[in-house]
Amino acid sequence: MLRKISTSLVLFAYATSAMADTPKGPLSLKPTSAWHVDYADDRCRLARQFGAGDDLVFAFFDRYGPEESFRLTLAGKPMRVSLDQGEASVQFGPAEGEQKFAFFKGNLAERTAIVFSSGERIGPVTFDERQRLDRAKPEDPRIVEPISAERKKAVRFLKIGRPLRNEVILETGSMNGPLKALDTCIDNLMTVWGIDVERHRTLTRSVRPANNPGQWIVAADYPLNMLSAGQPAIIEFRLSVGADGKATSCHIQSTTRPKEFDAAVCKSVMRRAQFVPALDRDGKALASFYRNRVRFQIP
Repeated sequence: MLRKISTSLVLFAYATSAMADTPKGPLSLKPTSAWHVDYADDRCRLARQFGAGDDLVFAFFDRYGPEESFRLTLAGKPMRVSLDQGEASVQFGPAEGEQKFAFFKGNLAERTAIVFSSGERIGPVTFDERQRLDRAKPEDPRIVEPISAERKKAVRFLKIGRPLRNEVILETGSMNGPLKALDTCIDNLMTVWGIDVERHRTLTRSVRPANNPGQWIVAADYPLNMLSAGQPAIIEFRLSVGADGKATSCHIQSTTRPKEFDAAVCKSVMRRAQFVPALDRDGKALASFYRNRVRFQIP
């Protein structure tokens, strides 16, 4: 069952947490709520809780645009880790392979949380797709085949291994229906942005960077007061791009840190980003958008 709810995600505060001394066996948690879809102003969220009491875990799948990747957040005592950041072993099993997701440690309200900092999918890219991505130039679009409905239906659990001391298995069941509901929310979100959703379904070309996105934001753009404080951040941003390929506005969709980062991102990308416009099925340029995320991190 899917229900629309209204919730908000508090900002993540990074903090240390204690770990149990002795490893235990895998912790398998059954769902203790229905799937919920939250239609927010700048993102769509799929949420569910698993377990109860000290084993209660909240799972959030956030999407900010029509791409199928999501940002995963897991919160609750079983998610305690000793590292402030690193890579976690994640699997949407039993059929999908194990993946490595970069994460930050944080808090969601008063609960320990693992915040995954890159765009995740329920399955890894294939060998052929990985080869094609490795050969691509920085400005080339990163195109992979969408995860099929059959693969989404085959999911039965979400397993999180290292860096957790004790492996956690969330018994999600099929992910096909929940992810379809997330797609519906995204269509609604794009309509709010003023995007012609039907025309965008048959694009022959999406908005593409005309220069290297890796050069849009440089080390000197890191806000000095945040750098001095050692503050990392993840910012999701959206640019409106006209039919002439020029960025007309910048909008921050989500941020995990103070507004200094938001201003730095928009100022930098509006000054340096260049684009090739989107084309509809008739080959005509049209106003569209470009979305991406920035991860500020001190090595």
